Amino acid sequence: MSDLPLIERALDDVLLHLHDQELSVAAYLGRAMALSAQLPPRTPVVNLCQNRGHFSIGFAAVLLAGGHNLLPANRLPATIDALLEQHPGACVLADCAMDRLSVPVIHPADVDSSSLADRIPSIPAHQLAAVVFTSGSTGASSRILKPWATLYHSARLNQASFGPRHPVHALATVPPQHMWGLETSVLLPWFAPITMHDAQPFFAADIVASLQQLPEPRVLISAPVHLRVLDEADSELPKLETIYSATAPLSPKLAQRLESGTGSEVREIYGCSETGCLAQRRSARGEGWTPFAGFEFDGGPRRFRVRADHLPETVELMDELAFDAQGRFELIGRSSDLVNVAGKRASLAELTRILLDIPGVVDGVIFQPPAQREGRVERLAALVVAPGLDAASLRARLAERIDAAFLPRPLRLVEALPRAESGKLPQHALMDFFRQHAEPARA
Repeated sequence: MSDLPLIERALDDVLLHLHDQELSVAAYLGRAMALSAQLPPRTPVVNLCQNRGHFSIGFAAVLLAGGHNLLPANRLPATIDALLEQHPGACVLADCAMDRLSVPVIHPADVDSSSLADRIPSIPAHQLAAVVFTSGSTGASSRILKPWATLYHSARLNQASFGPRHPVHALATVPPQHMWGLETSVLLPWFAPITMHDAQPFFAADIVASLQQLPEPRVLISAPVHLRVLDEADSELPKLETIYSATAPLSPKLAQRLESGTGSEVREIYGCSETGCLAQRRSARGEGWTPFAGFEFDGGPRRFRVRADHLPETVELMDELAFDAQGRFELIGRSSDLVNVAGKRASLAELTRILLDIPGVVDGVIFQPPAQREGRVERLAALVVAPGLDAASLRARLAERIDAAFLPRPLRLVEALPRAESGKLPQHALMDFFRQHAEPARA
């Protein structure tokens, strides 16, 4: 198979805003090439860089060295230890202290930063570029292989489907290790006229401050959990051209408020780690999802498999879809997401969306706790972040919108949910957190 270019932009285009310095494609590649010379050739590298610019340069350097990036779902010591045990000979890229590791640790900034590339390098199409580990939001984490051909063609498809057509400055609140952050804040700028900021703010004031530092036109790459924080902020939101959201369903009401407050167009992207981005919709208008060109859906009437020329294999979607005559679809939910209580069925995702639409709710989830006794159907439960609200008022608001069979009991107010950096809520973390906040049973 032939080689494919690493980047498809002009050498003098500005690609990255790193530590208050703008890096052209030539300067960016110069750093990546210098770093690749420090890496063992054709070796797996655990990319733990927290700074988005360091991560991006490191990701490119690993490819140039003939290796592949290992992208764990989190930075927990146990996770990293297990990953290194599974990949003997691997080294680590990190921009923070990693003293406890016995393998080589390389800092992306410890290289010559003065050289400029005079050409765009190419990568073998078949080369394994990344191993992505999912967050485990629906169960155990899975391991997904991404050859360079898959990432290359996926990035070009994303640019054609939703990428900007003119130069923009972009800020992302999602981590680059996660597939959504990787596709939009690392790979998309290699193909689209984007100058990517290296920050990863979470708190509303930090997001607003970081956006205000960027020249217009500005775009924000985010997730619903971060956008809700931004929506609840007292600060005036800066003018934006586009907001991109993924990783969880986005409430149309939230999208409408964000569009009104920023003058932006909110674009919600649908996909999964196995396929990458594959459909989009204008959330504020309540539109159905429009699939990207190149994807074929097989199966039905609700469960589908997806094929595309750039995917190594056919992918079975976990979500249930309902297509209309125009080829757009609605998300019905996941089989594991549908619950049956007293002979009535409901979607946990839809129940959670109703909860999140209540004014004053910053974050929350409605879920089914594990059964305490075999054969017994447990009532639904809820964990809610809602400063200034009480459980009774929340239950009353929910009772206006959902059947009594699905009202969550218990409903517990907490300071924060145990979300991953991507904004997703891993199932094991949710259940552990719920048990930690258990209250004595009442008669």
